[in-house]
Amino acid sequence: MAAREPHFTFALKACLLFSVISILQVASALDSPNLPHANQDDSLEPNDARVIFAGEQSVAPKPYEAVNKRIRLTTGQSYFPFISAKMPHGGWSQALVTRTFAEMGLNVDIHVLPWSRGERWTTEQRFLGTFPYVYSAKRAKKYYFSKPINFIPVRFYVSQASNFTDVQQLKNKRLCLPYGYSADFVKDGVVDSLNLKINRVVDGAACIGHVQRGWSDAGLTNDYVSVNEVNNDRLTDSKLVVLKKDVEQVPLHFIISTSYPEARKWMDKFDRAFQGLIENGAKAEIDDRFIQLLGLN
Repeated sequence: MAAREPHFTFALKACLLFSVISILQVASALDSPNLPHANQDDSLEPNDARVIFAGEQSVAPKPYEAVNKRIRLTTGQSYFPFISAKMPHGGWSQALVTRTFAEMGLNVDIHVLPWSRGERWTTEQRFLGTFPYVYSAKRAKKYYFSKPINFIPVRFYVSQASNFTDVQQLKNKRLCLPYGYSADFVKDGVVDSLNLKINRVVDGAACIGHVQRGWSDAGLTNDYVSVNEVNNDRLTDSKLVVLKKDVEQVPLHFIISTSYPEARKWMDKFDRAFQGLIENGAKAEIDDRFIQLLGLN
């Protein structure tokens, strides 16, 4: 969940995966897939959440005031489809988090900031919590993690010229990962089972270049974005192919700094309310709507 803002175009879609799974790296503007009127969708229950963007806030919020009137939260500038200005209620994760606090009888102000700044200000108690983040042992020393709110379907992508069509064909091959990529994610998983050699590069975009040029055999990506949206002028003309089998389902969480006053109690309240959404069907309703928007049903 040293960080820089994540990109979004498929040219950097692998970078998006790494930006949340590891330590949120790579800076630039974002551009999500064309989803006409998705951001105007009113089929989800309305809420009183207010969204404040980075440019609308000149100074850091004061610490210890995140829950004085409205609950103050932060998220990043894009991580499609979980955080996205082109999706209803700011994205899948944002819709679920907002609805969870509504279940608690609370309204929220969500500050959209560069990922690194949002995480830093959360540790400084300027926000009650931030989202969505992947669990890591390093991060768990500083944060409490909620129950999973979403899951990232992770798949391998390969060069079309490689003729790889199945995950098992990658046994003993080379996998590209950015520096800083969380070891917790790859440990004892498909990377070990396939005995993959790890090639480290600066970021997710560099991994795409590695795979296209044949310097690595595969990379990892978020399956919610079409491979046909590859568009990066620093890369070769070789097309990429995403292999069909999910290799991981990586959970995303809402997190609260352990240093925040009564942080554990706040997280317990959040988890109870989220469980309430599961039991009353509200979470399934939200999930179904986003699945429909993504064309996955």
